[in-house]
Amino acid sequence: MRSPAPPFAHLALAALLCGSVAGLPTDAAAQAATHPLDHLSAAEHWTAYRVIRASGDISDDANFLYATLNEPPKAEVIGWEPGDAFRREAFVHLVDDGTGYEAVVDLIAGAMLRFEAVSETSYMFGPDDWGVEGAILEDERVLEALEARGITDLTLVSCSTGSNAYMGEQDEDGRRIGRGGCRYADGTVNGLREAIEGLVVVVDMESREVLEVIDQGIKPRTGPVAEHHPEAIGETRPPLPPIVVTQPQGRGFTIDGGQVAWESWRFHFRLDPRRGVVLSRVGHEADGEFRSVLYSAALSELYVPYQAPIEPWSHQAYYDLATYTSAFEGIAGRLEPGADCPAHAHYVDTWVMDSDGSPGRVAKAACLFERPGAEPAWRHGGRGFIESRPRTDLVVRMVMQAGNYDYLFDWVFKQDGSIRVVLAATGIDQVMTVDAESAATDEGEPDDRYGRFVAPNLVAVNHSHFFNFRLDFDVDGTGNSLAVDKIVTEELPADNPRRSVWRVETEMPQRELAARRTSTLTAPEHWRIVNPSRIGPQGYPSGYLLEGHGGTTMLSPDDWMRRLAGFTDHTIWVTPSRPDELFAAGPYPTNASEPDGLPVWTQQDRSIADTDIVLWYTIGFHHIARPEDWPILPLELHGFDLKPAAFFERNPSMDLPGR
Repeated sequence: MRSPAPPFAHLALAALLCGSVAGLPTDAAAQAATHPLDHLSAAEHWTAYRVIRASGDISDDANFLYATLNEPPKAEVIGWEPGDAFRREAFVHLVDDGTGYEAVVDLIAGAMLRFEAVSETSYMFGPDDWGVEGAILEDERVLEALEARGITDLTLVSCSTGSNAYMGEQDEDGRRIGRGGCRYADGTVNGLREAIEGLVVVVDMESREVLEVIDQGIKPRTGPVAEHHPEAIGETRPPLPPIVVTQPQGRGFTIDGGQVAWESWRFHFRLDPRRGVVLSRVGHEADGEFRSVLYSAALSELYVPYQAPIEPWSHQAYYDLATYTSAFEGIAGRLEPGADCPAHAHYVDTWVMDSDGSPGRVAKAACLFERPGAEPAWRHGGRGFIESRPRTDLVVRMVMQAGNYDYLFDWVFKQDGSIRVVLAATGIDQVMTVDAESAATDEGEPDDRYGRFVAPNLVAVNHSHFFNFRLDFDVDGTGNSLAVDKIVTEELPADNPRRSVWRVETEMPQRELAARRTSTLTAPEHWRIVNPSRIGPQGYPSGYLLEGHGGTTMLSPDDWMRRLAGFTDHTIWVTPSRPDELFAAGPYPTNASEPDGLPVWTQQDRSIADTDIVLWYTIGFHHIARPEDWPILPLELHGFDLKPAAFFERNPSMDLPGR
């Protein structure tokens, strides 16, 4: 796990005064950060690279998997004012000779602060993991299985392995095991390559040894899979009349580096290669007072377990953030202007660390834009009068390209003081080739027992998507508590014509274990983060309410997929704020054989009352595919809201102008 930054105070101002880093040339002064939470610049990536390479701690063959800002201590950031000096540190994750390492580099002094091994098996995926094709195609068992399918020209075949979920196998404990297979390498333009179905390989990713070849029998050919380019889909429909949004007076928001001001909202944001959009120091400013809402908010994990009990599906459970950050070149992908974001959007670039340690630029990795609300902010009408107020939203958007899936994430700031978090899935469903052509011709043991037919001989396998968000609340300061509003039925006495009503009972969990909550339709709860020391005019503590549908696992408690992703057991968890607790499933869940993250941390049952706390929220959905999800899934929208609850005296949007 990451450890807190050491207690020293190198100053960012020094970057402007020196032209070298530990005797190595650097151009850091040309791109000095202007805020303590700015993401690493290209120059700072190079500084981290040079320091680590010069340290003698790694070989020339080491692969760099992830680099990000090692955040300064929270108290330093809260106390910082523009013009003040601040520290700059980089956190780097790399693999060398089969061992994962962490390095923390002082970017100003050009010094290594920490370098230590963290895992021999559960580090992130990197180039070494993808380089197993040669071993697979040299295995006689694989060659025999391919020949049985009429395949002898290996130039038309590509083979790979993917993330492997540990299922309690003793011979796999402590090893880096991958499962996969082969695909036809031709016939595809921009869809998934057609699988050579029924052929499964189990590989030791370290030794490159093919441990097992499972031949489940020859399956029908389907041809190119999920093609969606114009040549494949045919003629497109005529376009509708254009809708044009213009801002003749300019944007309503200002952006200075990563700091944004819009209406009363103030916040900082950056793009982290593993966490995506990271919002920081979020709050409202009015009459010269800044009132904080969130210290930081970001995605913590994206977990996708598949639901077929046959190889290789039985071991397919993807931690997209923890495993594939390097493979995705950071989870924020390039946006397409005019399609992914409006033409008038403001675009933001970012930097990631390539496998050789050099920085790589991701252009247009996020966008910010204003949009007219589809609904009014509020309205009321009656005989002879109508009062209605149009609204405008500010959107911070990122799109993640995660292999076959694409995910859209919006942080929507509203004029009523709320934040709407939107997440959406699109892209291509994972499919398996089956003997039956459709459900109508399926006989015997159904081929769609663990999925649904989406095309001839193709079944999209059932799976779930779990998104965990880490929300470090600072509602009017760091002294916060969780308030659980339970909606309960009250039975009434016999002399009352009503037999029952519902009312609210509020509980204030004092420790972590009591704060684990799972809301259901039959036992609904509202969750508020409140500041007990700041009481509003109506007598309630200042707070923010989390409102949305959660997502919890459907797996049995003894299932390894559930045990290792224990954060899916509950909709929310609440923990004390700790700089080394950033990821719900732990920092390195890839191939892990022991649980980590929230289920482990909360066993300490630490106090969460009137202190600096983090709320972890899991939202998800279980995907049962439809034919209309093929070949490209229409945008599957989900989301939740953070709403002021006694934070303001009244509706903050009452003073919006009418048309």
